[in-house]
Formats: sequence, C-alpha cells, structure tokens
Amino acid sequence: MELFRALAVLAEHPREETAALAQLLKLGRAPSATEYSDLFLFQLYPYASVYLGAEGMLGGEAADRVAGFWRAIGQTVPKELDHLATLLGLYARLGDLQTSEPADDRRSALGRARAALLFEHLLCWLPVFLEKAIEIGPPSYVEWGRLLRSALLDEAASFEAPERLPLHLREAPGLLDGSDGSHEVQVALLAPVRCGIILTRSDLHRAGRDLGLGVRAGERRFVLNALLEQDPAAVMEWLAGEAGNWIGRHRSYSDALGPIATFWADRAAAMARFASQWSHPANT
Repeated sequence: MELFRALAVLAEHPREETAALAQLLKLGRAPSATEYSDLFLFQLYPYASVYLGAEGMLGGEAADRVAGFWRAIGQTVPKELDHLATLLGLYARLGDLQTSEPADDRRSALGRARAALLFEHLLCWLPVFLEKAIEIGPPSYVEWGRLLRSALLDEAASFEAPERLPLHLREAPGLLDGSDGSHEVQVALLAPVRCGIILTRSDLHRAGRDLGLGVRAGERRFVLNALLEQDPAAVMEWLAGEAGNWIGRHRSYSDALGPIATFWADRAAAMARFASQWSHPANT
C-alpha cells in the first residue's frame, strides 16, 4: 500500500518530498511545478467526475456517487473527494486497515470496501486517464503513469472482478444521435464517458495544425467551437480518426478489466461512427 500512497503524493503539487519519492520509485527527475501545472491544471484534470460525468466537468452526479462511497464506509467526505490523490490515499488506507484488522468479519468487510473502491471508482476511469497522461506528459509523469497503471492492474488481478459494470458506467448517457453542431453535441464530444475518448487542449491544438485551421485561446469548448465553425466536416472526420485510435487502446485492457474495457471501446466505436457519418452525411 505504500506504493499507492507514494504515487498519490506524486499526483499532487510538487513539494519537499516529491524529489525523494521520484528517486525512490526510479522515475527519474522529479516533476517540476510547471510540469505539474501544465499536465494536471491545463490538460488532464485529476478528478474522477471529469471523466465519469455526463458533461465532462467537475462535480455533478459522478462526484455525488463518490461522496456516497465515503459516507458508506463511515468517513467524512473531504473537500477534494474525487481527486486522484485523495482516492489513492483512501485505497492505501483501506489496505492498511485490512492488513492490521484482527477480526475476520471486519477484515472481510474492509476487503470488500477496498474492492468496491478499486472497481467502482478507480478502474472505471483511471486506465483511460493514464493512457492520455502517458501520451502527453513529460518523462517523469510518463513513468509515474506507467507505474500506477501496472499497480492498479496488479490489484485488479488480486480480486474477483464484478460481473456488472460500475454504476458510473451503467448510468452514463450515450453520445447524442443528432448530426448538427449544437451545444449539446459539443458537450458530449468533451465528456469522455459519453464519447469514449479524452480530448485535451493540446489535442485540439493538434487538430488545428493537422487541418490548417486557426486555434483560439481559451477553454476546450471555445476551442472546439471555433474549429467546428471553420470546417465542421474536416473536424468531425479528424475526431472520427481519434476515436478509431482509442478503440484499440481500450481493447488492450480487455483481459484485465473485461466489461469496463468493453464499455470504453464501445463508446469510442460509437463516437467514430457518429463523427464519420456527420462528416459524410451523404453516406448515411
């Protein structure tokens, strides 16, 4: 459990012990404050609700479900209740409590709580998040992401995987069927649990470069809207290609995560079809 505790610290703003932990975990140079800000404040927000919520934003029903878990295990709901570091710290604490608990029934209950946290609130989004962190992060965060991914999959293998999808995924709305550039479509395109992909600021800037379009500064919705206003068909075709690439990435977790991996792959496949049909309406 100390590994998860250390990895949790490295998901927070760098502080005095960050360099020592990075060295201990053989991650190379510790991340700088600038690298932390660029990755976790401007590109990949480390909150479960961003990836599990219907609008791809902080809070909402996804955060409420995480809060419900905190309450169910008798804990005070913290301010940063669905932050990656908070959830990893909780997972480590539950593991420590389980190991030190002498009573069989209580130890079993703690094991069930740890499994619920792992499958219901971590594995349902973290592999997707870590795929993107490894793709766009600086070297220290790339190694951090690989180590955390490996540790999570090792933990998953130590439990009997639930047959049902996590509630976050069971209750997630699908991608809209509409074929216009409405606000609701744009919301869905930026909500990972609905479209099956993560689009960061850097991805949208890459789209602009690839397509020769102007890219405005600002939040992702403004950037995406500006791209769509210039050449909607080209942008949607580009998004179809992105979604197609994500299908294989999700499927690579099929053996380890089963229905969770299938859910994400299916969402990305639906996104690819939607975007392709939108960009080539005559073929639908």
